[in-house]
Parts: sequence; C-alpha cells; structure tokens
Amino acid sequence: MSVQRCREAFTIWRGGAPITYTAGQLVPDKDPILGTHGHLFQDVAEAARRPAQAVPAEAATNEPGERRSLTPPASVPDPDQDPGGDADTEAAGGDDPEQTAFDPTSSVTREVLAYLDTVGEAEALRVLDAEAAGEDRAGIRKMREQVLEAARGRDQLATDTTE
Repeated sequence: MSVQRCREAFTIWRGGAPITYTAGQLVPDKDPILGTHGHLFQDVAEAARRPAQAVPAEAATNEPGERRSLTPPASVPDPDQDPGGDADTEAAGGDDPEQTAFDPTSSVTREVLAYLDTVGEAEALRVLDAEAAGEDRAGIRKMREQVLEAARGRDQLATDTTE
C-alpha cells in the first residue's frame, strides 16, 4: 500500500461540507480525492528516493559580486554605569520633563488607561489632571480613583522592594 502526500493546501466541498487537505497531509493511495486532485499529491516513497534539491540562497547584495557597506550600530551606554547624572532623570527626558512627558490628548482612551496602569501616583496625577484640563473623557474620568489607588499600590510595592 502506497501513501500520498499533499503538496499544497486546498479545500473541496463534499455533501455540502468543506473538506480541507493541508500541505504535508498523508492519504492512502486508494483515497477518492486522488482521482480528482491527484496532481496536488506525490508518492511519499518516490519523494524519499529522489535526492534533495538545493534551494538557491538569497543574495545578500543588490547585484552579484557587489560588496555591501555595513553601518555599525551606535554604541549603547552601559546601564550599570551612570556617567553624569541620575539614570531615572535621563530616562524621563533629562532636564526638561515636558519634552518626553506622556500627553493624554494625543492618545485614545485605551492607550491612556494602559499607560496609567504602569506609572506611580505622581505621574498618574499629572496625566489625569492634563486629561481633565484637556479632553476630559468620561471613560478616563470615571476611572480616576481606581487608577490612583493602583498607582499608590505600585509606589508602595516599589518602596517595599527597595528596603
């Protein structure tokens, strides 16, 4: 008894129901699908006897023989060393916190709430106050106390782990 392997996926309808054959699926050589879709199958034993065909490698250059010019990555500062300042201040934008501060008016409600789930109480208050002064969306306003309580919990957790 010979076994056939499906070369590519396809679907047929039989009796009002779809029947899907996936690439690599094995079927016996007496399967009725081979009568109508035999061109999509190959004999497993025959495929095993054939030597593997080499797949051509993709060229890494635009033209054969052309040399690529590589740009080395910019140096990444070592997080363990903090030359010239507090790493937390630099991550928040250096001397100008307004430069990279999160702006709730430039984000949708879902993004604002997701950001608020990651910050402490001071940042949560700043963002919630900016939201109230700006768009004042009800979806954010009704979550204010819950957001602040969670932020206080994160602050407390951070304090407990540093002690």
